[in-house]
Amino acid sequence: MDTQRLTTGELIAGVGAAALLILMFLPWYGVDVNVDGFSASESGNAWETLEFIDILLFLLAVITLGVVGARMTGSMPDDFPGPMLLLAAGGLAALLVLFRVIDIPAPDVPAGAGDAVDFSRKSGIFLALIAAAAMAYGGWRANAENSGGPGPAAPA
Repeated sequence: MDTQRLTTGELIAGVGAAALLILMFLPWYGVDVNVDGFSASESGNAWETLEFIDILLFLLAVITLGVVGARMTGSMPDDFPGPMLLLAAGGLAALLVLFRVIDIPAPDVPAGAGDAVDFSRKSGIFLALIAAAAMAYGGWRANAENSGGPGPAAPA
């Protein structure tokens, strides 16, 4: 495997995908319950709290790593649109994580218990958003480097 075969964009996308896979094991959400002097806290990672998006994020990260690995080993055909696939996978991953930042997957809370239960976002989801954004940026940059179009200049 030769990392010299990778463009800067492909390298950024690959690092972002690897980071996303790791960050899916950090806490993404938390819940704090305070009822009559009783207090409890619990947190959950992407695998525990997301129903289907966790599988999609995993597949998008694996696809990204697969494209980068194929480019690194030189086994990717020249006519395969790898940079476009990196851009699509990274963009979709960033949108899915952003959706989960905005919309917390919380169960229904019984009436009157709303003040006693607090759902929150943990640091893992924000770091995962940065990793997914790195995947998208890396895909965009790899696409620009491959096409010679607008964007960063290709390495010499």
